[in-house]
Amino acid sequence: MAIVFVPPQLRKLTGAAQVDVEGNTVREVVDQLEKQFPGIRQRLFEDDQLSPLLQLSVDHVMTRAVATSVTSSTEVHFLPVIGGG
Repeated sequence: MAIVFVPPQLRKLTGAAQVDVEGNTVREVVDQLEKQFPGIRQRLFEDDQLSPLLQLSVDHVMTRAVATSVTSSTEVHFLPVIGGG
């Protein structure tokens, strides 16, 4: 099970700051999150890809690739994109 750290704005759906989720890739993890917490997928994904409002950290490596592999000890963080200028 991957360890998913839920951003504060989505904790209302999960009721927790982190959840353990089955899956071999980030995409599969999100599919399982949707089964457990209906409605979360539409907040994380847009057109089957990571929402442009989010960044993804998998074991402390920033990526946008939802095909990234995960294991039982993988940490997955969905982080809000911070803009400025």
